[in-house]
Amino acid sequence: MKNLFLLLFLVFELLMYAQENSLNNSTQKTLDDTTFSDMGVSVSPSSMHLRITPGKSETKEIKVKNFTKKTYKFQVGFTDFLMNEQGKPIAPDKNKCDYCLSKYIGVSPQTFELKPGEEIKVKLNISIPDSEYAYHAMWTIVTIDQVVEREKLDIQPLPNRLAMGVIPSFGFGVYVYQNPPNVKTNKIEIKKFVFTQKEGKSYFEIDVKNIGDGITYCMSYISLTNLNTGEQKRVNVKKFTILPQFQRVFKIEVPGNLLPGKYTAVAVIDFGSDEEMVAAEATFEVK
Repeated sequence: MKNLFLLLFLVFELLMYAQENSLNNSTQKTLDDTTFSDMGVSVSPSSMHLRITPGKSETKEIKVKNFTKKTYKFQVGFTDFLMNEQGKPIAPDKNKCDYCLSKYIGVSPQTFELKPGEEIKVKLNISIPDSEYAYHAMWTIVTIDQVVEREKLDIQPLPNRLAMGVIPSFGFGVYVYQNPPNVKTNKIEIKKFVFTQKEGKSYFEIDVKNIGDGITYCMSYISLTNLNTGEQKRVNVKKFTILPQFQRVFKIEVPGNLLPGKYTAVAVIDFGSDEEMVAAEATFEVK
């Protein structure tokens, strides 16, 4: 009966999903059109999703605009990374970098000056070789960091005085993901979905793993059904990226305004397919 409920729920969700815009288009627009800024300087897009066939090249642009009345200098570089269970970048093993996309990207210009009101387009020439190592997902971060000239310290020989130099600066990071056409982006598993009460708090814990060889862009949410009234509620709609063979762990607080009664919770991971989703079910009670 439990499996039948979950199957019927997924069929309903897929029918509803077919009436909406595809996730691939909406996610691509949301991510690629996002502009983020700091200190009056904007960078767009905040991420890029590539699907280059090995042996071919593409050119992409990052727009940087200065809305201030001050001139800034910048330097462009790369940061290769892995991702922890919370989705935060972590330092990789320097001796293992098969996934490092940075080695296939050329940047122009590498340094530039941005005057007040000026905009510049940083060109990325991504050239993927036709080799066995290029037929898997790769990724990197393009860094755009402010260059600040260091002023001389005042080191007068005064007693009980310590001279230090602190230089404030800012920078940006643009995520670049490459999925060659051969990789699988629909191999997602929910390893765990449980309801937990601890230290006066009620929350769901969901553990998701990408068992495929491609980078997957997901939307997740939890659908709650009050078994007494039949009322449904969707909570925690969240978009996230999960790298191949990596896991993501989420803790989601249960809404505090739920009516007393027994509930069924269905966690759904939507990775953009018109035909399938991944789901897991749990039950809990609000007293």
